[in-house]
Amino acid sequence: MTGYDADPKHLQTALERGALDATAASAQATAESCEVLVLATPVDAVVELLGQLRAHPPQAQLILDVASLKVPVARAAAGLDAFVATHPIAGSERSGPEQARADLFEGCAWTYDPLGAPAAVERAQAFITSMGARPVPLPSAVHDEVAALTSHLPQVLAVALAGRLGAAADANTLALCGTGMRSMTRLGSSSWAMWEGILSANGPAVAQEVRRLSAILAEIADELETNRSQALRSRFAAAATASAGLTAPRNDSPPESR
Repeated sequence: MTGYDADPKHLQTALERGALDATAASAQATAESCEVLVLATPVDAVVELLGQLRAHPPQAQLILDVASLKVPVARAAAGLDAFVATHPIAGSERSGPEQARADLFEGCAWTYDPLGAPAAVERAQAFITSMGARPVPLPSAVHDEVAALTSHLPQVLAVALAGRLGAAADANTLALCGTGMRSMTRLGSSSWAMWEGILSANGPAVAQEVRRLSAILAEIADELETNRSQALRSRFAAAATASAGLTAPRNDSPPESR
């Protein structure tokens, strides 16, 4: 397996951990030496790389990405028949090869855009299965709409909650932060470099979800102030039902974003 990273330290770590057998001098050189090419960079970089690949199509039989936003990626790959837009629902707020795990994708859902070229889609399904994941067909536009709620809203919520905690933090406040606060704010340490492109491109959909949640929080605030325990009890019951319906993959907890 050959890989390239703009950070030489990441390449060295990947070699030392056995994740790579060799390194390439550039992304283009990597593309020219493999049958399957995986683009694992922030979404803006994926879009840029796809532009380069369209200008000089590699011989790879399958090209896929793992960004958590699909519409701009699929648009950038138009005409590149070997490409399939995909997104493994795995990972965490941590990044870099030192965080790599052999079982990261075991049992997780891994979406792919079924609207790609049939031969490439079939290869993508096989690749996803070989990683131990479950292939989930989802058109790019649908993916981004759903991800605004399931992935992008939790990130923004964690940032807001961690920011509120930071603004109020003193010795007593920090002493009373238990596992609940830690789990709720875990994503607050995610890299802005990773999220800038996602929130820029999917901003309207994420904003809509933020406003919907804000309205719910405003209703809860009113219920708390007026001691409407029956309404709050109903919310707790609905939340418990929704939580029980989640099927968390094995890698859904630290050390592995998310």
